[in-house]
Amino acid sequence: MPHTTLVFNGGPTPSTTTLAAARAIENVDLIIAADSGLHTAQQLGLRVDVVIGDFDSVDESALARATSRGAQTIRHSHDKDFTDLHSAVQYAADREPKKIVVVTGEGGRLDHQLSVVAALFDPRLQKIEVEALWGDSRLYALQGPTEISFATRVGDFIGLQSFSDKSEGVSTTGLRWPLKTESLTSFETRGVSNEAVCEEVAVSIQTGQLLVIHQYGATA
Repeated sequence: MPHTTLVFNGGPTPSTTTLAAARAIENVDLIIAADSGLHTAQQLGLRVDVVIGDFDSVDESALARATSRGAQTIRHSHDKDFTDLHSAVQYAADREPKKIVVVTGEGGRLDHQLSVVAALFDPRLQKIEVEALWGDSRLYALQGPTEISFATRVGDFIGLQSFSDKSEGVSTTGLRWPLKTESLTSFETRGVSNEAVCEEVAVSIQTGQLLVIHQYGATA
């Protein structure tokens, strides 16, 4: 089983914080670029294995460099009914890695931003650890039953948001306001602005979909 797949999203250029976090990821077996996400991967000096998209925003010379180094290209029609990122994530899921990490930029069109989060919850990703590097935050997409733990600094903001009608059996440790086998619904906002009180936070969920947002070095 592959360990980690990196998926570079197109659109706005990722922040320096995001790029630094991407550089630090180890045990990467497969690198996929969604259209102009290729530019970010090449900026980091990475050899891309697959480029997927309708190629409406990728530079042709960048694409030529990637193919000369062995990258496979998968071209979709511009008149498709899914995003390039979603296609890339599905391709990654079919290879059954242990973890998928999406590298994306902030800003741009709101519908594009929301579609990034939506793609993280594709049902075929249920048994895969799914993360996204996004500005000064790291996102975790949990589909129950599952659990995660991650390193934090005291005072970091941790947000919990149900991405299904109801997320049930949610428990946490390491947070100022802990949860113990509780339920969160999609319209609730009580999971916003929780805080890390130690150097590791754990979150578990029994059923449903839960978005966990860890904002680094948060300030009030």
